[in-house]
Amino acid sequence: MNRQDQINAFTLAAHRVAVERLREQPELIDQAVSLLRRWREQAGSTRSDRYWDEWERLLADGVDRIEQATCGADEHAATLRSMSPLGVLISQRERSELLREARHAA
Repeated sequence: MNRQDQINAFTLAAHRVAVERLREQPELIDQAVSLLRRWREQAGSTRSDRYWDEWERLLADGVDRIEQATCGADEHAATLRSMSPLGVLISQRERSELLREARHAA
């Protein structure tokens, strides 16, 4: 598996964990909303704005919509995962384990 495939496998696995966590605790969406807001305040206007706009809509629409948009294999889902505020929902330990699994995937 090449490096980009490993990254894609990692971000997909991380988003599956985050989505499951949101299903268990929907109030955690507030953490992602806060992070996204902080990014926007710090960055100002960027080329990422259209994706951050989409993330705002996804977070407002709820867990099913987030899962549908980010847990697919298409390029747009991969792009959304790469600009995702859901990383705040995953611990460093979980992140390390998911990354290790992605590196060792066949």
